[in-house]
Amino acid sequence: MLFSDVHVQPQIKQLLINTVKNQRISHAQLFLAQQGTHALGLAIAYAQYINCKSRTETDSCGVCPSCVKYRNLAHPDLHFFFPNALSTKVKKDNESALFYEEWREIVKTTNALFSLDDWYAKLGIENKQALINNNDISRILNLQITKSYEAEYKVFIIWMAEKIYAPKVHRLLKSLEEPDGKTLFILVSENFEQLLPTIFSRLQLVKINKFNTEDFVNIISQKFGYNQDDALEIASVTDNNLIDAFNADKREVLEKENYNRFVTMMRSAYRICYFTNKPDKVLFPETAALIKELESLGRERQKSFLRYALTLVRKCVLANSGASSLVKSPPEEEAWLANFTPFINHRNSEKIASVINEAIANIEQNANAGILFTDLILLLGQLIQYGDERLR
Repeated sequence: MLFSDVHVQPQIKQLLINTVKNQRISHAQLFLAQQGTHALGLAIAYAQYINCKSRTETDSCGVCPSCVKYRNLAHPDLHFFFPNALSTKVKKDNESALFYEEWREIVKTTNALFSLDDWYAKLGIENKQALINNNDISRILNLQITKSYEAEYKVFIIWMAEKIYAPKVHRLLKSLEEPDGKTLFILVSENFEQLLPTIFSRLQLVKINKFNTEDFVNIISQKFGYNQDDALEIASVTDNNLIDAFNADKREVLEKENYNRFVTMMRSAYRICYFTNKPDKVLFPETAALIKELESLGRERQKSFLRYALTLVRKCVLANSGASSLVKSPPEEEAWLANFTPFINHRNSEKIASVINEAIANIEQNANAGILFTDLILLLGQLIQYGDERLR
């Protein structure tokens, strides 16, 4: 992958290029990225540039034997590690190497722009707790002490490093601090809070932030030929998330599903709290069906839904603050929000956002989804009831 294929701020690319020019390549680096950025692509392009035989001032040559192997993700000195779990394909002793065919396919077909949820769906493990496990750590240690086959640097790219199996992480620490020979570790992470301090302290930090709206609009306009208004709407709906923007068809389907779930959740919350004395008017079957549906989703999809819910809460807050012009929504969503906005206001919006964020954190801690969403709906109902001035 070339730097020119990667969508990150030019100054980040130049920073990495300068480390090669000045022979100051740190042996262990953390690419700390905001969700929806091209961090994985950047890691691959950086590794390719380091090992390119005829690199230029700004990029890899793209045609030397090393670059050709990197383009096909088939270089013998390039190693990937990523979250994985038992699946229909691998029924025991799972590790990253056993899923390399799927990994190569998703990286190449998406240009390394995919989410953790996309990866889990690719493997069919949405309902499992995927990790970079002890088998992966053992393989890293074994590969790390071997000589490189042909490249100057052996490269280990560890994607979603926050998923490293915590009880065994101590086995990696010496390698990160004092690797054998010319070895480069690039850890890619989207969640600083979940990274273990013992790992973080051994890495050189490279931050990869989302584009501002102007640059984001320019990128997707050039890529897909959108006009300015459409590009701005996509920027608003996706919150400048490149992965969502580059997967428009999938995004529209997921947004529709999340919208329907959010409407059902908030209606259920309202009815449970306002009609507790009129059970015939409480749509318990509808609520139970929603909870069962949410429970059946993988953890990443559950979190995606809750993040979507946070986006709609934010839109309600903006509308109530007189900033309706900043709210961009599809027509159906916009019409529903016009009626729902009064129920999320200065009295309850902060607490509503807090309980949704807490639910996301609990999902990450492997909470029981059925109990979690039941509790969340009840809490939201109470907050709507006690936060809506008109109905007190």
